[in-house]
Amino acid sequence: MATQQELEVRKMRGQAIAEHEANVRRIDENAYKVHSQSGDFEYDVLSTEKGWVCSCPDFTHREVKCKHIFAVELSLELRR
Repeated sequence: MATQQELEVRKMRGQAIAEHEANVRRIDENAYKVHSQSGDFEYDVLSTEKGWVCSCPDFTHREVKCKHIFAVELSLELRR
């Protein structure tokens, strides 16, 4: 389980991603592509019955809310 401090760091990194509109691409109402901060590729962020999931190693190995999920959520808030 992630500590509150670790979640805050992920949220801040997600905010940095979301600040550049091109970093978060909507595929459809349940799927997004989010640009990696460390390379020239994208991760899949999907809305599922269990909530958001991401294809990044942080989410797949630790099963915690990652910066890419935060980026999608923040991007959705900014667009409202």
